[in-house]
Amino acid sequence: MIVSREPIYTALKALLQGVTFVALSGGATTWAVPVSRRLKLWNEVPIQPACFIAAHQENDAYSSELTPSKTTISADLYVYTKTGDETVEQAVDLNLILDGIDTALKPSVLTGKQTLGGLVSHCRREGQVMLDPGDLDGQALAIIPIKIFVP
Repeated sequence: MIVSREPIYTALKALLQGVTFVALSGGATTWAVPVSRRLKLWNEVPIQPACFIAAHQENDAYSSELTPSKTTISADLYVYTKTGDETVEQAVDLNLILDGIDTALKPSVLTGKQTLGGLVSHCRREGQVMLDPGDLDGQALAIIPIKIFVP
């Protein structure tokens, strides 16, 4: 069982807020709006790129009845980007954003882990990433699964 969740989410949000990427087609090198834990639909986010954290699942595992559980928090990052320029390949912008997120989540060279400042044992991208480059409507979307392992 987790002792306190809020510091974990606060640290993840701060880490993601600091994401930078190579200049996108519109010139942005970071999020156009602050990272939020309140998920919005992309049509409610007129200024993009934007990132939202949605955490809707936890899993507790026990090695025995006498030991505390180990909790895994499953969160998804929803990333939106739209240029309004039909000549731009949004997939390029999505790839640049994904590279920036990967860099932010990169493990420490000393420990080999991203611990969110020592709050968790691991925080990493894990699982299948859903990508929609916006070929049909110009609205690009990535849903990126994040696993947070709490000791």
